Amino acid sequence: MKDDLKKNISLLPLEIQKKIYILSWRGFWREFVPITAQIPSWYNRKIMIENMIYKGRLNNIHFLHLPFNTLEENKTWIMGCQCSFCNKIKYKYKRKYYNKLINNENYFIDTMPHSDTGNYNKEYYADSKIPYMIQYYYDPFCGSAYEDYDKYAIRTNKVKLEFEN
Repeated sequence: MKDDLKKNISLLPLEIQKKIYILSWRGFWREFVPITAQIPSWYNRKIMIENMIYKGRLNNIHFLHLPFNTLEENKTWIMGCQCSFCNKIKYKYKRKYYNKLINNENYFIDTMPHSDTGNYNKEYYADSKIPYMIQYYYDPFCGSAYEDYDKYAIRTNKVKLEFEN
């Protein structure tokens, strides 16, 4: 079939052969998308992971308990984590750990694995691009009796906040 097409085109006058050649290349370049202009194969997974991290920060789920980070069988209870695993656990020594955290503000950071990549174990950090803006990452007191009243009211929407004039 290909040979027949080549043979038939070669029988045509030279000017028509040139026009067919130009039209075929125009059609090719219209449909061609260079690799640099295509969406990378990893992009959809990146967006999914960024959404998980955002929702984790919003719901106060520790970075270690996100689905892509730790296997279910390796998870342990983390203070303040609101994931389904930590909410199921009725740990009888929770109050002891929270008392240690109240007495030593670095207790939570010291007990968690060290991370060079981010501030995932810190409650908040000051943004270097906007110096007066504080961003919250993770609150170890979330869901406990020691949680800040205002944060509890905002998180649960069960308590009305009083504002000063």
